[in-house]
Amino acid sequence: MIVVLETPRLRLRELEPDDLEPLLEVLGDAAAMRYYPAPFGPAQVRGWIAWARDSYRTNGFGLWAVVRRSDGRFLGDCGPMLQPVEGRLIPEIGYHIVRPEQGNGYATEAARACREWVFEHTDHDVVCSLVSPENLPSRAVAAKVHTAMREFIWEKHSRVMCLYWTDRMLRSADSTTPTSRSRSS
Repeated sequence: MIVVLETPRLRLRELEPDDLEPLLEVLGDAAAMRYYPAPFGPAQVRGWIAWARDSYRTNGFGLWAVVRRSDGRFLGDCGPMLQPVEGRLIPEIGYHIVRPEQGNGYATEAARACREWVFEHTDHDVVCSLVSPENLPSRAVAAKVHTAMREFIWEKHSRVMCLYWTDRMLRSADSTTPTSRSRSS
């Protein structure tokens, strides 16, 4: 397995096809996915993993598995994926944490680490998170990770979304800096 980065409590690694069942725990959970059109089935989770793996090859990054370091528990996914935002492709940090582990700060810790990873390992000057206005838990995470927010109509599906973003030059110092790792198994 390829570990991308570590934080004090988490290890983020590339998603693997064998992550289908643990990722289905979050992406297939109707309550956790209530802001998506519907929870995912196994075929959609396989497609999600393939989408992330294709992004690793094409962009050098993508959604990564989030694993708790203390016990190896698979917690969900988090990472940057290029998304169209007002005519530009911008790394958007998405995050999904299994419901029993939500509220422990894992999404915030992982998303901050991903934000810093993008600024340290790519030339992108802006990182964002796109959140449905009614998704208050996800908005709370994005507000802790990013420095600015505004609503806009996302061209991907013509709906109002909250655009949280951080500009490389304006970001504040953050004590949750990841330990970057080279590609390893």
